[in-house]
Amino acid sequence: MGIVIKQSAYASAVNYLGVAIGAINTIFLYPIFLTQTELGLFKAIFAMALILAPFAQLGLGRSTLRYLPRFSASNKTKGRFLTLILILGAFAITVFLIFFQLIDDWLFSFFEEKAPELIHHYWLILVLAFIMVYIAIIESYYRALLNVVIPTFMREFFLRISSTVVTFIYFKQWISFGEFLYLSVMTYALSLCILIAILIYREQFFINFSVFHFKKPFLKELLKYMLFIMAGAVGGVIVVQVDQLMITSYLGFEQNAVYVVAFFMATVIEIPRRAIAPMSDSLIARSFEYERLDEVKKVYKQSSINQLILGCFVFLLVVLNLDNIYGIMPKGEIYETGAIVVLFIGLSKLVDMGFGVNSEIIVSSKLYKANIYFVVILAILTILLNTLLIPMLGLAGAALASLSAVFTFNLIKMIFIWKRLKFQPFSWHTLSVLGITAGIYLLVFYLPKLENPYLNALWLSAIISLLFVVLMLLFKPSREINSIVNQLKSRIRG
Repeated sequence: MGIVIKQSAYASAVNYLGVAIGAINTIFLYPIFLTQTELGLFKAIFAMALILAPFAQLGLGRSTLRYLPRFSASNKTKGRFLTLILILGAFAITVFLIFFQLIDDWLFSFFEEKAPELIHHYWLILVLAFIMVYIAIIESYYRALLNVVIPTFMREFFLRISSTVVTFIYFKQWISFGEFLYLSVMTYALSLCILIAILIYREQFFINFSVFHFKKPFLKELLKYMLFIMAGAVGGVIVVQVDQLMITSYLGFEQNAVYVVAFFMATVIEIPRRAIAPMSDSLIARSFEYERLDEVKKVYKQSSINQLILGCFVFLLVVLNLDNIYGIMPKGEIYETGAIVVLFIGLSKLVDMGFGVNSEIIVSSKLYKANIYFVVILAILTILLNTLLIPMLGLAGAALASLSAVFTFNLIKMIFIWKRLKFQPFSWHTLSVLGITAGIYLLVFYLPKLENPYLNALWLSAIISLLFVVLMLLFKPSREINSIVNQLKSRIRG
Protein backbone atom coordinates (compact mmCIF):
# COMPACT_ATOMS: atom_id res chain seq x y z
CA MET A 1 0.00 0.00 0.00
CA GLY A 2 3.06 2.30 0.06
CA ILE A 3 2.52 3.70 -3.42
CA VAL A 4 -1.22 4.00 -2.68
CA ILE A 5 -0.58 6.11 0.41
CA LYS A 6 1.98 8.30 -1.36
CA GLN A 7 -0.11 8.93 -4.48
CA SER A 8 -3.27 9.23 -2.40
CA ALA A 9 -1.63 11.84 -0.18
CA TYR A 10 -0.70 13.97 -3.19
CA ALA A 11 -4.10 13.41 -4.77
CA SER A 12 -5.84 14.31 -1.49
CA ALA A 13 -3.96 17.62 -1.34
CA VAL A 14 -5.05 18.41 -4.91
CA ASN A 15 -8.61 17.29 -4.15
CA TYR A 16 -8.92 19.56 -1.14
CA LEU A 17 -7.45 22.46 -3.08
CA GLY A 18 -9.98 21.79 -5.83
CA VAL A 19 -12.80 21.57 -3.32
CA ALA A 20 -11.77 24.93 -1.87
CA ILE A 21 -12.05 26.44 -5.35
CA GLY A 22 -15.28 24.56 -5.96
CA ALA A 23 -16.68 25.85 -2.68
CA ILE A 24 -15.82 29.41 -3.64
CA ASN A 25 -17.48 28.88 -7.02
CA THR A 26 -20.62 27.09 -5.84
CA ILE A 27 -21.27 28.78 -2.51
CA PHE A 28 -20.08 32.32 -3.21
CA LEU A 29 -19.53 33.14 -6.89
CA TYR A 30 -22.34 31.28 -8.67
CA PRO A 31 -25.12 32.71 -6.43
CA ILE A 32 -23.77 36.24 -7.10
CA PHE A 33 -22.73 35.96 -10.75
CA LEU A 34 -25.55 33.71 -12.02
CA THR A 35 -29.30 33.78 -11.51
CA GLN A 36 -30.97 30.64 -10.15
CA THR A 37 -32.29 29.85 -13.62
CA GLU A 38 -28.85 30.27 -15.23
CA LEU A 39 -27.16 28.13 -12.58
CA GLY A 40 -29.84 25.45 -12.90
CA LEU A 41 -29.48 25.35 -16.71
CA PHE A 42 -25.66 25.36 -16.53
CA LYS A 43 -25.62 22.37 -14.19
CA ALA A 44 -28.38 20.52 -16.06
CA ILE A 45 -26.34 20.67 -19.28
CA PHE A 46 -23.35 19.10 -17.57
CA ALA A 47 -25.53 16.52 -15.80
CA MET A 48 -27.03 15.46 -19.14
CA ALA A 49 -23.58 15.18 -20.74
CA LEU A 50 -22.30 13.11 -17.82
CA ILE A 51 -25.19 10.67 -18.20
CA LEU A 52 -24.75 10.33 -21.97
CA ALA A 53 -20.94 9.96 -21.87
CA PRO A 54 -20.86 6.35 -20.51
CA PHE A 55 -23.17 5.22 -23.33
CA ALA A 56 -20.77 6.71 -25.88
CA GLN A 57 -17.69 5.46 -24.03
CA LEU A 58 -18.73 1.76 -24.10
CA GLY A 59 -16.54 0.90 -21.10
CA LEU A 60 -13.32 1.85 -22.90
CA GLY A 61 -11.86 3.71 -19.92
CA ARG A 62 -12.19 0.76 -17.57
CA SER A 63 -10.95 -1.61 -20.27
CA THR A 64 -7.77 0.45 -20.53
CA LEU A 65 -7.14 0.01 -16.82
CA ARG A 66 -7.79 -3.74 -16.93
CA TYR A 67 -5.94 -4.80 -20.08
CA LEU A 68 -3.14 -2.27 -20.57
CA PRO A 69 -0.68 -4.13 -18.25
CA ARG A 70 -0.75 -7.08 -20.68
CA PHE A 71 0.64 -5.00 -23.52
CA SER A 72 3.01 -2.56 -21.82
CA ALA A 73 5.75 -5.03 -20.89
CA SER A 74 7.57 -5.18 -24.23
CA ASN A 75 8.50 -2.49 -26.75
CA LYS A 76 6.91 -4.55 -29.52
CA THR A 77 3.40 -4.36 -28.05
CA LYS A 78 3.72 -1.01 -26.24
CA GLY A 79 1.14 1.48 -27.49
CA ARG A 80 -0.81 -1.12 -29.43
CA PHE A 81 -3.65 -1.39 -26.93
CA LEU A 82 -3.91 2.37 -26.35
CA THR A 83 -4.14 2.91 -30.11
CA LEU A 84 -6.91 0.33 -30.34
CA ILE A 85 -8.84 2.03 -27.52
CA LEU A 86 -8.54 5.47 -29.14
CA ILE A 87 -9.81 4.10 -32.46
CA LEU A 88 -12.66 2.27 -30.74
CA GLY A 89 -13.53 5.52 -28.98
CA ALA A 90 -14.18 7.25 -32.29
CA PHE A 91 -16.19 4.27 -33.50
CA ALA A 92 -18.24 4.16 -30.27
CA ILE A 93 -19.06 7.87 -30.50
CA THR A 94 -20.22 7.45 -34.11
CA VAL A 95 -22.47 4.50 -33.26
CA PHE A 96 -23.89 6.33 -30.25
CA LEU A 97 -24.66 9.41 -32.32
CA ILE A 98 -26.59 7.34 -34.86
CA PHE A 99 -28.71 5.57 -32.24
CA PHE A 100 -29.24 8.72 -30.17
CA GLN A 101 -31.02 10.34 -33.10
CA LEU A 102 -33.74 7.71 -32.65
CA ILE A 103 -34.56 8.60 -29.05
CA ASP A 104 -33.56 12.26 -28.64
CA ASP A 105 -37.09 13.60 -29.19
CA TRP A 106 -38.48 11.25 -26.52
CA LEU A 107 -35.68 12.07 -24.05
CA PHE A 108 -35.91 15.84 -24.37
CA SER A 109 -39.72 15.78 -24.26
CA PHE A 110 -39.48 15.44 -20.46
CA PHE A 111 -38.10 18.99 -20.30
CA GLU A 112 -40.52 20.73 -22.66
CA GLU A 113 -42.78 22.08 -19.90
CA LYS A 114 -40.44 23.10 -17.06
CA ALA A 115 -37.05 23.46 -18.81
CA PRO A 116 -37.37 24.03 -22.57
CA GLU A 117 -34.06 25.95 -22.65
CA LEU A 118 -32.21 22.66 -22.13
CA ILE A 119 -33.44 21.43 -25.52
CA HIS A 120 -31.88 24.45 -27.25
CA HIS A 121 -28.42 23.26 -26.21
CA TYR A 122 -28.74 19.81 -27.82
CA TRP A 123 -25.42 19.84 -29.72
CA LEU A 124 -23.50 21.49 -26.92
CA ILE A 125 -24.49 18.62 -24.63
CA LEU A 126 -23.38 16.03 -27.18
CA VAL A 127 -20.02 17.70 -27.85
CA LEU A 128 -19.34 17.87 -24.11
CA ALA A 129 -20.28 14.20 -23.71
CA PHE A 130 -17.86 13.18 -26.48
CA ILE A 131 -15.02 15.19 -24.94
CA MET A 132 -15.74 13.44 -21.65
CA VAL A 133 -15.39 10.06 -23.38
CA TYR A 134 -11.76 10.73 -24.30
CA ILE A 135 -11.02 12.38 -20.96
CA ALA A 136 -12.18 9.16 -19.25
CA ILE A 137 -9.95 7.06 -21.52
CA ILE A 138 -6.86 9.20 -20.95
CA GLU A 139 -7.48 9.39 -17.19
CA SER A 140 -7.69 5.59 -17.08
CA TYR A 141 -4.41 5.42 -18.99
CA TYR A 142 -2.80 7.61 -16.32
CA ARG A 143 -4.21 5.35 -13.60
CA ALA A 144 -2.87 2.26 -15.36
CA LEU A 145 0.54 3.97 -15.18
CA LEU A 146 -0.11 4.37 -11.41
CA ASN A 147 -0.32 8.13 -11.73
CA VAL A 148 -3.48 9.67 -10.27
CA VAL A 149 -2.04 13.06 -9.35
CA ILE A 150 -2.00 14.66 -12.81
CA PRO A 151 -5.56 13.69 -13.87
CA THR A 152 -6.78 14.61 -10.39
CA PHE A 153 -5.12 18.02 -10.73
CA MET A 154 -6.73 18.63 -14.10
CA ARG A 155 -10.16 17.46 -12.97
CA GLU A 156 -10.30 18.96 -9.49
CA PHE A 157 -8.16 22.09 -9.89
CA PHE A 158 -7.78 23.11 -13.53
CA LEU A 159 -11.43 22.69 -14.55
CA ARG A 160 -12.66 24.46 -11.45
CA ILE A 161 -10.30 27.40 -11.68
CA SER A 162 -11.20 27.65 -15.37
CA SER A 163 -14.87 27.77 -14.38
CA THR A 164 -14.04 30.60 -11.98
CA VAL A 165 -12.39 32.59 -14.75
CA VAL A 166 -15.19 31.97 -17.27
CA THR A 167 -17.86 32.86 -14.72
CA PHE A 168 -16.06 36.11 -13.84
CA ILE A 169 -15.78 37.00 -17.55
CA TYR A 170 -19.54 36.52 -17.89
CA PHE A 171 -20.20 38.56 -14.73
CA LYS A 172 -18.22 41.45 -16.23
CA GLN A 173 -20.60 41.22 -19.22
CA TRP A 174 -17.74 40.65 -21.66
CA ILE A 175 -19.60 37.64 -23.06
CA SER A 176 -23.23 36.53 -23.31
CA PHE A 177 -24.67 33.64 -21.30
CA GLY A 178 -24.62 31.44 -24.40
CA GLU A 179 -20.91 32.20 -24.89
CA PHE A 180 -20.37 31.43 -21.20
CA LEU A 181 -21.77 27.95 -21.76
CA TYR A 182 -19.60 27.38 -24.86
CA LEU A 183 -16.45 28.57 -23.08
CA SER A 184 -17.24 26.26 -20.16
CA VAL A 185 -17.34 23.29 -22.54
CA MET A 186 -14.12 24.42 -24.21
CA THR A 187 -12.27 24.22 -20.87
CA TYR A 188 -12.91 20.46 -20.95
CA ALA A 189 -11.45 20.23 -24.45
CA LEU A 190 -8.40 22.18 -23.28
CA SER A 191 -8.02 19.85 -20.29
CA LEU A 192 -7.99 16.83 -22.62
CA CYS A 193 -5.31 18.43 -24.81
CA ILE A 194 -3.14 19.20 -21.78
CA LEU A 195 -3.43 15.64 -20.46
CA ILE A 196 -2.27 14.24 -23.79
CA ALA A 197 0.49 16.85 -24.10
CA ILE A 198 1.91 15.88 -20.70
CA LEU A 199 2.00 12.21 -21.73
CA ILE A 200 3.81 13.12 -24.95
CA TYR A 201 6.30 15.32 -23.06
CA ARG A 202 7.00 12.50 -20.60
CA GLU A 203 7.36 10.02 -23.48
CA GLN A 204 4.47 7.89 -22.17
CA PHE A 205 2.06 8.35 -25.07
CA PHE A 206 2.73 5.52 -27.48
CA ILE A 207 0.88 5.00 -30.76
CA ASN A 208 1.26 1.63 -32.42
CA PHE A 209 -0.92 0.96 -35.47
CA SER A 210 -0.28 -2.79 -35.49
CA VAL A 211 -3.74 -3.22 -34.00
CA PHE A 212 -4.58 -6.01 -36.46
CA HIS A 213 -2.22 -8.28 -34.54
CA PHE A 214 -4.77 -8.70 -31.78
CA LYS A 215 -6.20 -12.19 -31.84
CA LYS A 216 -9.92 -12.79 -32.21
CA PRO A 217 -10.38 -14.48 -28.78
CA PHE A 218 -8.94 -11.41 -27.06
CA LEU A 219 -11.04 -8.99 -29.12
CA LYS A 220 -14.13 -11.02 -28.28
CA GLU A 221 -13.21 -10.95 -24.58
CA LEU A 222 -12.56 -7.20 -24.76
CA LEU A 223 -15.85 -6.45 -26.49
CA LYS A 224 -17.81 -8.50 -23.96
CA TYR A 225 -16.03 -6.75 -21.08
CA MET A 226 -16.67 -3.32 -22.60
CA LEU A 227 -20.41 -3.91 -22.88
CA PHE A 228 -20.75 -5.12 -19.31
CA ILE A 229 -18.61 -2.31 -17.94
CA MET A 230 -20.58 0.26 -19.91
CA ALA A 231 -23.67 -0.85 -18.01
CA GLY A 232 -21.82 -0.39 -14.74
CA ALA A 233 -20.61 3.08 -15.67
CA VAL A 234 -24.10 4.12 -16.73
CA GLY A 235 -25.55 2.93 -13.43
CA GLY A 236 -22.89 4.76 -11.45
CA VAL A 237 -23.53 8.06 -13.17
CA ILE A 238 -27.30 7.64 -12.98
CA VAL A 239 -27.31 7.60 -9.19
CA VAL A 240 -25.22 10.79 -9.12
CA GLN A 241 -26.70 12.83 -11.98
CA VAL A 242 -30.22 11.69 -12.81
CA ASP A 243 -31.69 13.39 -9.75
CA GLN A 244 -30.61 16.79 -11.12
CA LEU A 245 -32.33 16.12 -14.44
CA MET A 246 -35.48 14.78 -12.78
CA ILE A 247 -35.61 17.81 -10.46
CA THR A 248 -35.22 20.03 -13.53
CA SER A 249 -38.01 18.12 -15.27
CA TYR A 250 -40.42 18.18 -12.29
CA LEU A 251 -39.51 21.42 -10.50
CA GLY A 252 -37.57 23.61 -12.96
CA PHE A 253 -34.13 25.24 -13.11
CA GLU A 254 -34.46 27.31 -9.93
CA GLN A 255 -35.00 24.31 -7.67
CA ASN A 256 -32.20 22.49 -9.46
CA ALA A 257 -29.89 25.38 -8.56
CA VAL A 258 -30.76 24.94 -4.85
CA TYR A 259 -30.18 21.20 -5.13
CA VAL A 260 -26.86 21.62 -6.94
CA VAL A 261 -25.46 23.88 -4.21
CA ALA A 262 -26.58 21.49 -1.46
CA PHE A 263 -25.29 18.47 -3.38
CA PHE A 264 -21.88 20.08 -3.74
CA MET A 265 -21.63 20.63 0.01
CA ALA A 266 -22.32 16.94 0.55
CA THR A 267 -19.81 15.79 -2.06
CA VAL A 268 -17.03 17.39 -0.02
CA ILE A 269 -17.47 14.39 2.29
CA GLU A 270 -16.30 11.92 -0.36
CA ILE A 271 -13.01 13.66 -1.16
CA PRO A 272 -10.97 10.98 0.66
CA ARG A 273 -12.60 8.35 -1.55
CA ARG A 274 -11.64 10.25 -4.70
CA ALA A 275 -8.02 10.13 -3.55
CA ILE A 276 -7.90 6.54 -2.23
CA ALA A 277 -10.15 4.70 -4.70
CA PRO A 278 -8.25 5.36 -7.97
CA MET A 279 -4.95 3.99 -6.65
CA SER A 280 -6.71 1.10 -4.88
CA ASP A 281 -8.49 0.41 -8.15
CA SER A 282 -5.19 0.15 -10.03
CA LEU A 283 -3.75 -2.26 -7.47
CA ILE A 284 -6.91 -4.38 -7.47
CA ALA A 285 -6.80 -4.66 -11.28
CA ARG A 286 -3.15 -5.77 -11.14
CA SER A 287 -3.83 -8.18 -8.26
CA PHE A 288 -6.62 -9.92 -10.15
CA GLU A 289 -4.48 -10.06 -13.27
CA TYR A 290 -1.86 -12.03 -11.30
CA GLU A 291 -4.43 -13.84 -9.09
CA ARG A 292 -3.31 -12.31 -5.79
CA LEU A 293 -6.59 -12.45 -3.86
CA ASP A 294 -4.95 -11.80 -0.50
CA GLU A 295 -3.88 -8.38 -1.76
CA VAL A 296 -7.42 -7.66 -2.96
CA LYS A 297 -8.81 -8.60 0.45
CA LYS A 298 -6.27 -6.36 2.17
CA VAL A 299 -7.04 -3.36 -0.03
CA TYR A 300 -10.80 -3.96 0.44
CA LYS A 301 -10.63 -3.77 4.23
CA GLN A 302 -8.16 -0.90 4.30
CA SER A 303 -10.16 1.18 1.85
CA SER A 304 -13.35 0.64 3.87
CA ILE A 305 -12.07 1.73 7.29
CA ASN A 306 -9.82 4.53 6.02
CA GLN A 307 -12.50 6.04 3.80
CA LEU A 308 -15.07 5.74 6.59
CA ILE A 309 -12.86 7.49 9.16
CA LEU A 310 -11.99 10.39 6.89
CA GLY A 311 -15.54 10.62 5.55
CA CYS A 312 -17.07 10.74 9.05
CA PHE A 313 -14.73 13.55 10.04
CA VAL A 314 -15.66 15.70 7.04
CA PHE A 315 -19.36 14.78 7.47
CA LEU A 316 -19.34 16.19 11.00
CA LEU A 317 -17.60 19.38 9.88
CA VAL A 318 -20.07 19.98 7.06
CA VAL A 319 -23.39 18.97 8.63
CA LEU A 320 -22.81 20.63 12.01
CA ASN A 321 -21.77 23.86 10.27
CA LEU A 322 -24.69 24.12 7.84
CA ASP A 323 -26.27 27.10 9.60
CA ASN A 324 -22.91 28.87 9.49
CA ILE A 325 -22.36 28.07 5.82
CA TYR A 326 -25.78 29.35 4.76
CA GLY A 327 -25.33 32.36 7.06
CA ILE A 328 -22.11 33.32 5.27
CA MET A 329 -23.29 32.42 1.78
CA PRO A 330 -24.67 35.17 -0.53
CA LYS A 331 -28.43 34.71 -0.94
CA GLY A 332 -28.21 32.02 1.75
CA GLU A 333 -31.86 32.54 2.67
CA ILE A 334 -32.80 31.23 -0.80
CA TYR A 335 -30.46 28.25 -0.85
CA GLU A 336 -30.84 27.11 2.81
CA THR A 337 -33.93 25.12 1.84
CA GLY A 338 -31.44 22.55 0.59
CA ALA A 339 -30.06 21.79 4.10
CA ILE A 340 -31.95 18.49 4.31
CA VAL A 341 -30.40 17.54 0.96
CA VAL A 342 -26.92 17.99 2.44
CA LEU A 343 -27.79 15.63 5.29
CA PHE A 344 -29.25 12.84 3.13
CA ILE A 345 -26.66 13.06 0.35
CA GLY A 346 -23.91 13.27 2.99
CA LEU A 347 -25.15 10.04 4.54
CA SER A 348 -25.20 8.41 1.10
CA LYS A 349 -21.54 9.40 0.63
CA LEU A 350 -20.66 7.84 4.00
CA VAL A 351 -22.46 4.65 3.01
CA ASP A 352 -20.57 4.50 -0.28
CA MET A 353 -17.22 5.10 1.43
CA GLY A 354 -17.88 2.68 4.28
CA PHE A 355 -18.57 -0.21 1.92
CA GLY A 356 -15.10 0.25 0.40
CA VAL A 357 -14.04 -0.44 -3.16
CA ASN A 358 -16.65 -3.12 -3.86
CA SER A 359 -17.45 -1.88 -7.38
CA GLU A 360 -13.77 -1.85 -8.31
CA ILE A 361 -13.39 -5.44 -7.07
CA ILE A 362 -16.34 -6.73 -9.06
CA VAL A 363 -15.45 -5.06 -12.35
CA SER A 364 -11.79 -6.13 -12.09
CA SER A 365 -12.57 -9.77 -11.32
CA LYS A 366 -13.87 -12.60 -13.46
CA LEU A 367 -17.27 -11.90 -11.91
CA TYR A 368 -17.61 -8.57 -13.73
CA LYS A 369 -20.63 -9.81 -15.71
CA ALA A 370 -22.70 -9.70 -12.52
CA ASN A 371 -22.23 -5.96 -12.44
CA ILE A 372 -24.85 -5.48 -15.14
CA TYR A 373 -27.53 -7.00 -12.91
CA PHE A 374 -26.58 -4.76 -10.01
CA VAL A 375 -26.66 -1.75 -12.30
CA VAL A 376 -30.10 -2.62 -13.61
CA ILE A 377 -31.32 -2.78 -10.02
CA LEU A 378 -29.65 0.53 -9.23
CA ALA A 379 -31.01 2.30 -12.31
CA ILE A 380 -34.57 1.06 -11.82
CA LEU A 381 -34.52 1.77 -8.09
CA THR A 382 -33.09 5.27 -8.51
CA ILE A 383 -35.54 6.33 -11.22
CA LEU A 384 -38.56 4.79 -9.47
CA LEU A 385 -37.71 6.36 -6.13
CA ASN A 386 -37.13 9.77 -7.71
CA THR A 387 -40.38 9.50 -9.65
CA LEU A 388 -42.22 8.63 -6.45
CA LEU A 389 -40.51 10.94 -3.95
CA ILE A 390 -39.78 14.18 -5.87
CA PRO A 391 -43.49 15.02 -6.44
CA MET A 392 -44.21 14.16 -2.77
CA LEU A 393 -41.19 15.66 -0.95
CA GLY A 394 -39.50 17.91 -3.51
CA LEU A 395 -35.73 18.26 -3.09
CA ALA A 396 -35.73 16.13 0.06
CA GLY A 397 -37.37 13.34 -1.95
CA ALA A 398 -34.57 13.35 -4.51
CA ALA A 399 -31.92 13.20 -1.77
CA LEU A 400 -33.75 10.42 0.09
CA ALA A 401 -34.05 8.47 -3.16
CA SER A 402 -30.29 8.70 -3.68
CA LEU A 403 -29.55 7.56 -0.11
CA SER A 404 -31.89 4.56 -0.40
CA ALA A 405 -30.55 3.52 -3.80
CA VAL A 406 -26.87 3.86 -2.77
CA PHE A 407 -27.37 1.82 0.40
CA THR A 408 -29.24 -0.97 -1.41
CA PHE A 409 -26.72 -1.03 -4.26
CA ASN A 410 -23.71 -1.30 -1.94
CA LEU A 411 -25.33 -3.89 0.30
CA ILE A 412 -26.10 -6.17 -2.63
CA LYS A 413 -22.54 -5.85 -3.98
CA MET A 414 -21.00 -6.56 -0.56
CA ILE A 415 -23.12 -9.71 -0.10
CA PHE A 416 -22.17 -10.87 -3.59
CA ILE A 417 -18.43 -10.43 -2.94
CA TRP A 418 -18.74 -12.15 0.42
CA LYS A 419 -20.55 -15.14 -1.11
CA ARG A 420 -18.28 -15.53 -4.14
CA LEU A 421 -14.85 -14.39 -2.92
CA LYS A 422 -15.27 -15.11 0.82
CA PHE A 423 -14.28 -11.72 2.19
CA GLN A 424 -16.04 -8.53 3.31
CA PRO A 425 -14.81 -5.05 4.30
CA PHE A 426 -16.11 -4.62 7.86
CA SER A 427 -14.71 -5.21 11.34
CA TRP A 428 -15.46 -4.16 14.91
CA HIS A 429 -13.54 -0.97 14.14
CA THR A 430 -16.34 -0.03 11.74
CA LEU A 431 -18.82 0.05 14.61
CA SER A 432 -16.44 2.01 16.83
CA VAL A 433 -15.97 4.69 14.16
CA LEU A 434 -19.74 5.00 13.63
CA GLY A 435 -20.32 5.12 17.40
CA ILE A 436 -17.70 7.84 17.88
CA THR A 437 -19.18 9.86 15.01
CA ALA A 438 -22.73 9.62 16.41
CA GLY A 439 -21.55 10.57 19.89
CA ILE A 440 -19.65 13.64 18.64
CA TYR A 441 -22.64 14.71 16.53
CA LEU A 442 -25.04 14.61 19.47
CA LEU A 443 -22.60 16.38 21.80
CA VAL A 444 -21.71 19.21 19.40
CA PHE A 445 -25.31 19.63 18.24
CA TYR A 446 -26.36 20.63 21.77
CA LEU A 447 -23.36 22.85 22.50
CA PRO A 448 -24.05 26.59 22.93
CA LYS A 449 -23.67 28.51 19.67
CA LEU A 450 -22.15 31.91 18.92
CA GLU A 451 -24.17 34.49 17.00
CA ASN A 452 -21.41 35.37 14.52
CA PRO A 453 -21.39 32.61 11.85
CA TYR A 454 -17.63 32.97 11.22
CA LEU A 455 -16.72 32.65 14.90
CA ASN A 456 -19.30 29.91 15.43
CA ALA A 457 -17.83 27.91 12.52
CA LEU A 458 -14.33 28.18 14.00
CA TRP A 459 -15.60 27.22 17.46
CA LEU A 460 -17.57 24.17 16.30
CA SER A 461 -14.86 23.00 13.87
CA ALA A 462 -12.20 23.21 16.58
CA ILE A 463 -14.31 21.15 19.02
CA ILE A 464 -15.16 18.56 16.35
CA SER A 465 -11.53 18.23 15.25
CA LEU A 466 -10.21 17.90 18.81
CA LEU A 467 -12.77 15.28 19.85
CA PHE A 468 -12.45 13.27 16.64
CA VAL A 469 -8.64 13.18 16.54
CA VAL A 470 -8.30 12.31 20.24
CA LEU A 471 -10.86 9.50 20.08
CA MET A 472 -9.41 8.06 16.87
CA LEU A 473 -5.92 8.02 18.39
CA LEU A 474 -7.33 6.42 21.51
CA PHE A 475 -9.30 3.64 19.78
CA LYS A 476 -6.85 3.22 16.83
CA PRO A 477 -9.27 1.80 14.24
CA SER A 478 -6.84 2.21 11.30
CA ARG A 479 -3.28 0.89 11.17
CA GLU A 480 -2.45 3.01 8.13
CA ILE A 481 -3.56 6.27 9.73
CA ASN A 482 -1.77 5.38 12.97
CA SER A 483 1.38 4.63 10.98
CA ILE A 484 1.21 8.05 9.29
CA VAL A 485 0.68 9.73 12.68
CA ASN A 486 3.67 7.89 14.15
CA GLN A 487 5.85 8.95 11.21
CA LEU A 488 4.81 12.57 11.74
CA LYS A 489 5.65 12.30 15.44
CA SER A 490 9.07 10.89 14.59
CA ARG A 491 9.79 13.75 12.17
CA ILE A 492 8.69 16.35 14.71
CA ARG A 493 10.87 14.83 17.41
CA GLY A 494 13.78 14.42 15.00
